[in-house]
Amino acid sequence: MVWLCMAVFFVQPIQFGIWLSNVAEIKIGLALSNSDLALGLLGMPIGLLPSLYFASHVVDRIGPRHTLLWLFPLMLIAGVLPGFATGVGSLFMALFVLGALIAFTEVALNVFAARVEKTLGTSIMNRAHGFWSLGVMAGSFIGVQMAGLGFTVAESLQWGGLLLLPLLMVVAYILPRITPKQETTENAQAKPPLPKALLPIVAIVFGATIVEGAMIDWSTVYMRDVAEIIAGKEGWAVTIFAGFVTAGRFIGDAVNNRYGAMLLARMCIGSAILGLVILTLNLGPDASFLGFAFVGLGVSTIFPLGISASAALGDEGEARNVSVMTFGALSGFLVGPPMIGFVAEATSLNVAFALLLPTLALSFILAKHLLRMR
Repeated sequence: MVWLCMAVFFVQPIQFGIWLSNVAEIKIGLALSNSDLALGLLGMPIGLLPSLYFASHVVDRIGPRHTLLWLFPLMLIAGVLPGFATGVGSLFMALFVLGALIAFTEVALNVFAARVEKTLGTSIMNRAHGFWSLGVMAGSFIGVQMAGLGFTVAESLQWGGLLLLPLLMVVAYILPRITPKQETTENAQAKPPLPKALLPIVAIVFGATIVEGAMIDWSTVYMRDVAEIIAGKEGWAVTIFAGFVTAGRFIGDAVNNRYGAMLLARMCIGSAILGLVILTLNLGPDASFLGFAFVGLGVSTIFPLGISASAALGDEGEARNVSVMTFGALSGFLVGPPMIGFVAEATSLNVAFALLLPTLALSFILAKHLLRMR
């Protein structure tokens, strides 16, 4: 059961990783300014965030397994569209459609992992998201290699989607059916209000994911325009960042089980702050890679900790709690990149990255509200 969970978390974001490694190429190919790229990137959050509301109802009704079986093919088809963008408008629309479909798979994945945690009585969320990050890293590595072989962005995304489709469908099909505890008739008719404890959890995760989203979408642009690395090497920034996110998540469950969520979160957030300071100072390509590594390690465990904490608030409205937390997390993850673009256009990427430091400071302060599932 656990390894099937890890497998589906790994495979789902590979095509997305291919896209991320090509953001700088899209910027150059379409002759976009930082603000133009920011407008195009806005399509994903505008498509994704409203869809989370419907996704929670769909997952509640048909379960995470069936949701994934229906949505994986549509997500892969939509994942090809950004490669055919001809300008800001078409890039926005392509990412809008992709974001709307990703919302359903994200909620389904996290609800499934939360149910596995409750069934087994142990933490697996960090490991699950570690495999998700490993999938992003694998996708970005594949994207860099395909670009080196002369594949266009569109060709890379098409081949990625074509090869991933049978794999995703097989993994989703063999996922076990795990149902939550049965609700009483009274509870089924009237859901309780959102737990107050959910709000600080959302705030903590938002502060980390706004940084994570900014790093993923702007790392290649930073390496090319600010660090001035040799052309063709900038894609390694995504791979390094995702690699350290992955490493942090793989060790996160063990640290959480031994020392607790608050200490784990604060150690990680401290690492992210250090990495951002390095990037803000622009100390050269090698130091910049190190900065992305520190930030990757720093943001690695915060989203998984938030998922576990929100799901642990109760079985009633489980998918709704996870959906609300995911809404807050992905708001940061997806709104961060366009915000960075607009600020960078007016100032510089260094200044834009520096403006992320207060959000991490807030997450550090609020970390005491993170709960460890028992």
